[in-house]
Amino acid sequence: MAEVMIRSVVSPDFSVLSDFRHSVETQTVWQMDQVVSEGEVCVNFREMKLPRLMKLTYPRSTTDLMERWKNLSTILVGCVDNVPIGYISSSSFQTTSNVWIKDIVVHERWRRQGVATSLIKAMGDWGEERGLKRITLEMSSKNYPTICLAQKLGFEFCGYNDFYYQNNDIAIFFARLIR
Repeated sequence: MAEVMIRSVVSPDFSVLSDFRHSVETQTVWQMDQVVSEGEVCVNFREMKLPRLMKLTYPRSTTDLMERWKNLSTILVGCVDNVPIGYISSSSFQTTSNVWIKDIVVHERWRRQGVATSLIKAMGDWGEERGLKRITLEMSSKNYPTICLAQKLGFEFCGYNDFYYQNNDIAIFFARLIR
C-alpha cells in the first residue's frame, strides 16, 4: 500500500469527500433484544448472520454533509499523492475529556488496507495533543465491518441509542483510552 498522509481538511476536499460512496455491504449485523420487566431492563446485542449480502446506506444524509461538517471539532483527511482517500470527523468535549468520532469513511478502492486504522490513530493523536483522555466511535448496529475494526483496535462496547440516526437505526458506541 502507498503511504497515507494525514492532514486537516481543506475547502477543495469537501466536494471530493462528499462524492465518496458512504455505504458498506455486510452479511452480519448486531441485533438488539430488549426485555422489560418490573424493576429491570435487559438489553442484549448479538451477532446475526443475514441470508444474503445487505447494502447498508449511510445513516446520515450525504446531501447535508457540508452543513454538518461546519459544527464538528475537526476533520482529518487521509491522502495518497495528495488525493483524498478517506476522512474522519469528530466532536470533542472538554467536560468529558472525550474525542467523539462521528464519521469514518474510506474510498471504496482503498478499503481494508489500513486507511481507517491510520485515521483513527491520527484522531487519537489529535485528541491527546489537546489533553483529551478517551476516544469514542459511533456507528450503526448494522455496520459490522466498523464493529470489527473497533474491536480489533481495542475499543470496548460502551452503550447504544435507539432511533439515533435520521433513518432510525440504532447507534452503538465503542470507546477506549487514547493512550
